Amino acid sequence: MPEYLSPGVYLEERQTGPEPIESVSTSTTGFVGMTQRGPFDQLPPILVTSFPEFARIFGGYFNPAFTGVAPAVPLNVLPYAVAGFFNNGGKRLYIKRVANGTAGSTPASAKVAGLQNGVSAQIVTRLAAPAGTGSTTLQLQSLRGIQANSTLSLTQVLNGVTTTIAVPLTGYNDSNNSVTFAAALAQSFDPQFTTVTVTANAGYNVAATPIALSAADPGAWGNSLQVKIRANSRAVSAVASLGDSVPGTHDMVILRSTAGFYVGAIIEFNLGTTKSYAKVTNVNGNRIQVTPAFGALTALNPTGIPATIARTCEFDVLATDGTVAEAFRGLTLDDTTPYFYATTIVGNSLLLTVPKNAAPPPLYPRDNATADPSTIPMAGDGLNVQMNGGADGGVPTAQDYIGADGGPGHRTGIAALMDVDQISIIGAPGYTDPNVQEALITQCETLKYRFAILDPAPTATNGPPGIPAIQAQRGQFDTKYAAIYYPRVIVYDPLTDSDIPVPPSGHMAGIYAATDDNRGVWKAPANVVIQGIVRLETKLSKGDHDILNPEPMNICALRDFTAQERGLRVYGARCITSDAEWKYINIRRLFILLEASLDQGTQWAVFEPNDERLWARLIQSVSSFLTTIWREGGLMGSKAEEAFFVKCGYETMTQDDIENGRLIMEVGVAPVFPAEFVIIRIGQWAGGSSVQEV
Repeated sequence: MPEYLSPGVYLEERQTGPEPIESVSTSTTGFVGMTQRGPFDQLPPILVTSFPEFARIFGGYFNPAFTGVAPAVPLNVLPYAVAGFFNNGGKRLYIKRVANGTAGSTPASAKVAGLQNGVSAQIVTRLAAPAGTGSTTLQLQSLRGIQANSTLSLTQVLNGVTTTIAVPLTGYNDSNNSVTFAAALAQSFDPQFTTVTVTANAGYNVAATPIALSAADPGAWGNSLQVKIRANSRAVSAVASLGDSVPGTHDMVILRSTAGFYVGAIIEFNLGTTKSYAKVTNVNGNRIQVTPAFGALTALNPTGIPATIARTCEFDVLATDGTVAEAFRGLTLDDTTPYFYATTIVGNSLLLTVPKNAAPPPLYPRDNATADPSTIPMAGDGLNVQMNGGADGGVPTAQDYIGADGGPGHRTGIAALMDVDQISIIGAPGYTDPNVQEALITQCETLKYRFAILDPAPTATNGPPGIPAIQAQRGQFDTKYAAIYYPRVIVYDPLTDSDIPVPPSGHMAGIYAATDDNRGVWKAPANVVIQGIVRLETKLSKGDHDILNPEPMNICALRDFTAQERGLRVYGARCITSDAEWKYINIRRLFILLEASLDQGTQWAVFEPNDERLWARLIQSVSSFLTTIWREGGLMGSKAEEAFFVKCGYETMTQDDIENGRLIMEVGVAPVFPAEFVIIRIGQWAGGSSVQEV
């Protein structure tokens, strides 16, 4: 009871109508299977809402590179099922990647160093433009570490011929990344095939341990990952003067602007013919404090012409797999800066990750101390990083598909689908091991609120199964929570530029979802054209269908009606059950909708006072919900009283039930059954005549 302790106006909100019950989704789907890449862990499945999004996260069509003998029946069919799902109207699909848990897949990786250890430390870069015969200038990708007295080494590998020449420099221009030299080139050099190296000058330290980059997910896909590393700068400014932070310590550099400069940045000071380096320890106004300090106030030649230029030293990492392209720019090795390469890549990349060091505590490779860019990574050829070592591992087993249940957030395979409550349709496209299909069925029967779509098992050589084979497969199961479709569908394969057979479960899940959205879950997902296929693997006759459809088979047939100009259609809507009351898919799924919605929509009643007022509120809420279903066509009857009943009170409960905390409500509904057999009786009618006087 509210308290009214002082005079005033008190506003109180009161419930004026029944508690609303909202229909749950019945079209969200979950698939388990092999993908080219993507997360392979014990985390919940990942939601995708289009095929391009699936390709971005999991890769597209692919041919796995298994260690050992590849199976005759391909396991790379999940992308085709996903495409079929979205082509047929599906909207929400959760994916769980599967791989061999014993001979597991491994990620591709590469180690990327800065300067090579040793006396002759080499800076590596690339030509930025072609260099023609007779030229005395070169344009480079980066001039970092290059001075007027440097000697470049140009190495071109073209048509199997390697050419290397030494080019002593006479000058450089940082504004356009060009260098000049006295002796004209005796031949041309192509940027695509030419690597440029230069021995680091004094002031450059020797590089530390190289960093490592790894493909974000295990699999052979990472070996073809294109990764590039190149030099970059976040900020550039002219030096105005050099001062002291304390008398005699020449470490305070006054810049024209400090925009983009930050604590931890490595600075390259270009004096026109030579360069020096320092690390920023403080930024204050237009001043940066650096370490190490300079030997004299004239060290940066602040009054020279042209002016000394201060430039930050960072690097870019670019990656693409042909579908996804990523660019991470202005990275550092210093984890005290906002641009630390490891956290940036790990937190944002779909393609790459950074392994931690094994030594405790495990940390990302870093360098917070070096005051020059010698440890900043460079690719071996100045641009391209070669990834290798990725493998798809062994062929996934039935147990890998079934998965392990380590509790919420620690599940794999089919078991991981339990982590997403919204899923109401599940499948393992193309994997027809009876233990896997039984695991799908078991999950549906356990959770009650989902339905499994099973695929026909091909022959051992991936040939089309015959009618006896599909009958034998169907005979292994008896459940009102699953349906099996036959035959497989033929789709165009962009990998081979040919037509291949794929399982129908992906296309069927899309049809389920589209039918639910357009007509309602009470409409049988049948007599619908299958989109995105070329033909059916087996053309069934009416006689074949007469064998497959009746009880006890209840096999859902896919039929070719192209001769009648009606296309390729789903022509079955039965569960693989011996219980005639639940033989229709739409009836089973309607009750899934009703039961799940009532379960979710009546949770508010738990621990409420178990009396007539609560019973009346429940009856009103449930009746309102069922009336909506009836008005939309989900229930029989010309009026609501003929479509359902709701009882809750002393007619459904005893005093013992009430005293033991039990509230029992009875609900009965009259579902709409599909018109599976449309029978038109026709006969001859003996017409007559009559004469009438006008």
